[in-house]
Amino acid sequence: ASKASFDATRNVMDIQDMSTTTIDWSFLDAVYLITCPNADPNGERLQTTKSLLEQVGLLDRVEVKEFDTDDEDRIRGCYTSHISVLRDANSNNKKNPLNTILKSLWQDDDETPNNKRILVLEDNVALANTMSQDVIDSISQFSMTEDWDIIHLSYIPYVPDLTISKTSQDQIVRLTTGGLGSAIGTTAYIINTQAVNRLIEEDDKNGFFAPIPDVMAKLFPDSRFAANPIVFVRAPNTKSLVNPQLDDLRQLLFQPAVASFAQMLLIQTGFSTNVLLQLVVAALLLTTIASATLTVQAISSVLTTGSFDGPIIVPIISSAFTLLALGIILQGALLAPKPPVDADDVEGSQ
Repeated sequence: ASKASFDATRNVMDIQDMSTTTIDWSFLDAVYLITCPNADPNGERLQTTKSLLEQVGLLDRVEVKEFDTDDEDRIRGCYTSHISVLRDANSNNKKNPLNTILKSLWQDDDETPNNKRILVLEDNVALANTMSQDVIDSISQFSMTEDWDIIHLSYIPYVPDLTISKTSQDQIVRLTTGGLGSAIGTTAYIINTQAVNRLIEEDDKNGFFAPIPDVMAKLFPDSRFAANPIVFVRAPNTKSLVNPQLDDLRQLLFQPAVASFAQMLLIQTGFSTNVLLQLVVAALLLTTIASATLTVQAISSVLTTGSFDGPIIVPIISSAFTLLALGIILQGALLAPKPPVDADDVEGSQ
């Protein structure tokens, strides 16, 4: 193994040992954590998240932003909390007189204002098993040299119209989405000043019309990137404040190993989630048919001859597994929220 591989492995192991973690986040200009105290009366969610952030060296940097849940519309409440945090970040940037001076020193007149890098976290975040200083350094370098709007440190690989493609950096991938409906999540993301301003402008124009991840998908269809491998995940066992009907599925699909495998498939194949889902369903159907056929043949053989050449339990287990997988996919499709309507489309039709 190379020295780089050894160092990455050592850093991953360090994350699992709270006493030896040394992750450098100094490239970030601000860190915000969104939480809802009224939905967390015992403070368990917040305390769990703070302990996690302490492990990775972020607790001293984070500013906790508290919001009440919007019990009339939880999706709107999530949207409002993120927009509020971004407005605060934008306001703080303008109030700091050093920003204008520093900006003039390192930024050309025609360069886009990507200088401020803001990390936004939700209190449903959990550590992936792949956190390393090497990945964080790649994110830092990428954020200073490339054209981007959002860098996701966690994302959902199961949404429609998502394509993940490789970049010139092994540890950074591009996330291309199909607009509204391609909501890859807001558990942990870095956003720059330019993107903050665009989201605020969209809010000033249209207000709330879709979940915040959908609005991001609309505004930034091909200027979002992600760490590869991801460093955070949406905690699989933390209850959702927005769509709790999907909690049972999350417990399975958001396990770090499962999510990482899905992301790896998308990256290595280059297929969109739409294409990959069709291939997976087709493979499961073929496997189910083959297993069911073999099971029927085995039972028939036992009934007619009293024996079967091979373990009869194998086709039965195979059939049960593939039917379970198809059931999970069907449940996800039935429970998934419908894609929102674009506010611009509504305005244009009036």
